[in-house]
Amino acid sequence: MPFDLIIFDIDGTIKDQNNPVAKNIIDLTEHIKSLGCSVTYATGRMTNSAKIHAGLKPNVPMISYQGAQILDHSDYSILNSIEMDRKYISSVLDVVKFFPVKAMVQYSNQIYCDSYDGWIQDYANRNNVELIFDKDYLEAQQRDPLRMVMVGDPGIINKLESALQFELSNDVYITRSLPHFCEVLNKFADKSYSIAWICKKLNINKEKTLAFGDSYNDIKMLKNVGYGVAVFNAVEDLKIVADHVLDIEGNLGIIDFLNNTFS
Repeated sequence: MPFDLIIFDIDGTIKDQNNPVAKNIIDLTEHIKSLGCSVTYATGRMTNSAKIHAGLKPNVPMISYQGAQILDHSDYSILNSIEMDRKYISSVLDVVKFFPVKAMVQYSNQIYCDSYDGWIQDYANRNNVELIFDKDYLEAQQRDPLRMVMVGDPGIINKLESALQFELSNDVYITRSLPHFCEVLNKFADKSYSIAWICKKLNINKEKTLAFGDSYNDIKMLKNVGYGVAVFNAVEDLKIVADHVLDIEGNLGIIDFLNNTFS
């Protein structure tokens, strides 16, 4: 068998914004599992959202929060959690205050925000988590979060990411999963770290891992697995580091690649 573990990013890779994961992808991964290959996902989604919307049925632990949490595939219990030191909340906010964006401090099932925002309320509802209004984030800074997420215009988010990288790149992991999201996590909380954790626990050779992704938050993952595939619609920065770039758009590109690989 060419690979022992396949890892899928969800949004933008096997799922678009308005539709569930296609049945043909699910059916194909079930077939691949029957051949003895392990299948899972590595997503930036909050854990509750990943449970609801993933669509796939992993047969090994799965990754949420960009790699900050690893979940048991059978009961969603947390196997590993990598929080960000609370001291960095104020450091991030010291940079964020110069940009017209909204900031969220996120925990397993809670989001802290400093004032009411309709978009963030809808985001909390979609992720099935509690939204807590916390002026100046005083309550949030009493414990270690899983991540901070800043939301705003893509052009502003791009500038914010650069500013955060300049100030904090040695201390935390800073990435983007969507054009209007900038995320800050523990510097070890990325998908590649969690994939290595799973491989070690299950005695899987990392050289026999295959991953699919589409965005900036997948760069480390594709660089560190055995074979990294960027989907057709992936950002250019990801295509540059990928071992292979799909030339067929949408799910058909992934299906074509997997059929050829496991034929």
